[in-house]
Amino acid sequence: MAEKLTYALTIGGFDGSAGAGILADVKAMAHFGVYAQSVCTALTEQNEDEFVAPGWIIWERIEAQLDTLFRKHTFEFVKIGLVEKPKILKRIVDYVREKSPKAFIVWDPIASASAGYHFMRGIEQDDFLPIMSSIDLVTPNAEEFALLGLGLAASRDQIELGKDFAILLKGGHSVGGDSVDTLWAKDGNQYKFSSPRIPGDGKHGTGCNLSSAIVANLALGKSLTESCQIAKNYMDEFIKSGEGRLGFISSSAR
Repeated sequence: MAEKLTYALTIGGFDGSAGAGILADVKAMAHFGVYAQSVCTALTEQNEDEFVAPGWIIWERIEAQLDTLFRKHTFEFVKIGLVEKPKILKRIVDYVREKSPKAFIVWDPIASASAGYHFMRGIEQDDFLPIMSSIDLVTPNAEEFALLGLGLAASRDQIELGKDFAILLKGGHSVGGDSVDTLWAKDGNQYKFSSPRIPGDGKHGTGCNLSSAIVANLALGKSLTESCQIAKNYMDEFIKSGEGRLGFISSSAR
């Protein structure tokens, strides 16, 4: 008898190197036994060391991809990655909420490619803030946390970290000491996930892989804190794996 599949949906950019974007998301979720389907928001031109162009896809083509997949499945776990602008993010979130009101939505905001291309130039801090209240978990690194104005909004009492939406502040790009991720959860508590910092030049697509691992484990029925811890452990393996800036954990390593 065929195995019943656990599905998730990833919405983001296509990276031909498969180190980041929807190809990386599909691989990371498959590692945990989750079948990921995908919608492309950008046909980027890049490899693990070089970013050439974002290749944005217009909303009508994104919507057509969503329509086709949602005719077959109702996705309860959705990851969003690279988007061109706040308006596109809002349209995606609104679409998912209409089709699957109880879906757990994770947004991994991408401020810049690891090769140096910046995506959030000209974006005002308040542009994304109203949209995030419709998202369950946001997973910024320190740069993205600042660009989205999350710390500033909290200091001005515009938001309460973890109350309006959960936030996982990634610590992998910080300098010195252990790598510590901090979760402000909707239960009002703060959780920290720590691991020794691994020396080296860093892997391409770490944010994509971490958020995808979280979504996969949520889809498997794990709690948010469990999923974050499992994903943190997975990233330790990922960073040590593969060749050069490409991480790769084969199925035989499970």
